[in-house]
Amino acid sequence: MNSTDKPGFATAILAIAEIYGKALSPAAIGIYWNALQGYPLAKIQSAIERHVTDPTSGQFFPKPADIIRYLPAAQTDDGHPDPDEAWGLLVRLIRDERETGVLTDEMRAGWAACQPILDLGDEVGARRCFLAVVYARHVQEARQRGLTARWTATLGTDARLREMRLKEAVQARRIGLDRVRALLPGLTPASIGQVAGLLEGPGASFDELETAERLRALAAMLRASSAAPGKPSASARYSTSSTPAPAHPDRRTPHDLESPNQRHAGVAATVGSARRESASSPPRPAATERPGRIRHLARSPPAFHHAGIAGRMGAHPPRLGPGPIQ
Repeated sequence: MNSTDKPGFATAILAIAEIYGKALSPAAIGIYWNALQGYPLAKIQSAIERHVTDPTSGQFFPKPADIIRYLPAAQTDDGHPDPDEAWGLLVRLIRDERETGVLTDEMRAGWAACQPILDLGDEVGARRCFLAVVYARHVQEARQRGLTARWTATLGTDARLREMRLKEAVQARRIGLDRVRALLPGLTPASIGQVAGLLEGPGASFDELETAERLRALAAMLRASSAAPGKPSASARYSTSSTPAPAHPDRRTPHDLESPNQRHAGVAATVGSARRESASSPPRPAATERPGRIRHLARSPPAFHHAGIAGRMGAHPPRLGPGPIQ
């Protein structure tokens, strides 16, 4: 809205105040204006009508946060989901330990504030707290400070769901591929191909397409290396090949150039000379074992800590609260 919309805005606010039997001062109308001026007047009037007709929230006079609840998130480009979408993403994560989800800081703040109500088993009351009070207030504060949504992940215990939800978050441009690589286990040709597919989606830039091409080439190399046969047998290694060896300077020594008969005669002469010297030399005294000598014992490898292995292999502890994965 701009300054020319102030009269129409004041009329809409005063009309709804009259329905609920409230009297608003100019200062109070100014608070509503400051909280809602970032939205078009027509959308605000529509949101007021939706609030009035809601069987639950329509029983109470709307605060600015109640009106913002019915305003579409598409009116802003800061990435904050509307309250109903935010609650849907959050409650799916709360209900099932296997689920993985990405949440904004404002969603986590709403989760922390409503957790005592959830602990009592009152999901309806927690939803009302989240939608009408906490989340909308935190989003409004973030927008007033010009802060865009910051999404972080909370991982569940199901590996398949982790991959699925993180893929959905990348497609929605809520988190980046670098963050996904840090959260998921080691890359495989299949997972690399999936990442390449995400990069090649609609609206992909030239750099993203080029990166996807390199990733697919890397995946092909990994598949080829995993499918390669083992080392050749001894007979295969020593068999002749039809492919000629690459040319290189002859670095052999004169000994290497001798014929087999010449090398055999030389070895025999050396062995005979050594035997004659050994026969003519006096006998060596018998060796005695030195006192205090400690016999060497091979140590067995240390036992692994099973809990540590479980943690490194991807086991996840029960979800304890709204905090993100660091």
